[in-house]
Amino acid sequence: MGQTAVVTGAGCIGLVTLLSLKAMGVSKVYVVDVLQKRLDKALELGADGVINGKEEDAVAKIMELTGKKGCDLGIETAGNQFTSAQLIRMAKKGSTIVFVGYSASGEVTLPMGMALDKELNFKTVFRYRNIYPMAIEAVASGRIPIKKIVTDFFELDNIQDALQACVKNKAEIVKGVIKVC
Repeated sequence: MGQTAVVTGAGCIGLVTLLSLKAMGVSKVYVVDVLQKRLDKALELGADGVINGKEEDAVAKIMELTGKKGCDLGIETAGNQFTSAQLIRMAKKGSTIVFVGYSASGEVTLPMGMALDKELNFKTVFRYRNIYPMAIEAVASGRIPIKKIVTDFFELDNIQDALQACVKNKAEIVKGVIKVC
């Protein structure tokens, strides 16, 4: 309660992160991405605000939204060096940044001098760390409505077309689901 969080990346992991933060009572959650459809979905799911990183300076906008204080919690789900560094710049002193997304190379260069000056806490997660019971209960109870992330449904008979559509049309398909029944 009372915290401000920033999630970079509004793909499925970022959107579930948004839902989880809201379910846990985080007061303000802002989402940064470069695809407008994903940002629209984040607003639909309860984000307090979204920032299109192609159109505006995400760090400056977060500083504006927080009265120049910065965020208490940053969660990087895009796996992008640029957004990882942005979170360090928009974090308030003593805050925590969680790295979830993988970069293509597996390596990221960060502004460590600034991280040290701000006394930031870094955490990493591989998304699957023995939290199945908690995650299942949160989804089953409806506290985390994951079905709302889905934007497109496909028939099992069209699985090849569905997979190709999801890969080729990332700007429009946030989450595609293949119906088995």
